[in-house]
Amino acid sequence: MRYIKPPESLLKQLNVYTEEKFEDEEDLREHIRSLITQDAPGHERRRSDSEVALEELVSLAKQHGELYPMMVEVLHHYSEILRRDVGL
Repeated sequence: MRYIKPPESLLKQLNVYTEEKFEDEEDLREHIRSLITQDAPGHERRRSDSEVALEELVSLAKQHGELYPMMVEVLHHYSEILRRDVGL
């Protein structure tokens, strides 16, 4: 590029692009590191409130065998309602 003397604005844009590309790559590496660390043996991921609530609900339904199929059906219907409302 230096042999053809591109406009200064093009050089500036290329420099900005290069800097942002390196920043994006570093962000991606950090994100991947955090995912790997969460899944590493001996490092348990913190569960969300919704995961805890759903696990408790399913556990209670399983303790009462006759409720479990109804609970699964109710959850399936909620899923359909949310899909319809969100447009998935």
